[in-house]
Amino acid sequence: MRCIYCNKKMIGSSDPITINGGAPAHSHCHQFELMSQRIFKNIQLTTLSNKELDELNELVLLELNSRNKINDSVDLF
Repeated sequence: MRCIYCNKKMIGSSDPITINGGAPAHSHCHQFELMSQRIFKNIQLTTLSNKELDELNELVLLELNSRNKINDSVDLF
């Protein structure tokens, strides 16, 4: 069996995964492919309009800010 991305042998690989209905791939090859297609959690970012991408950016920033507020709380003694 060979990786569908790099065509190298899968036997002895330390990071094998199965994708697309049973196709073998190295985990790092699959992650590289997703990054090159700009896919995150099944969201293909290239298909979003500029407005949708801006809205997603705002949501991400809001989430990061809300998480940082929890971690930046001051301990009073």
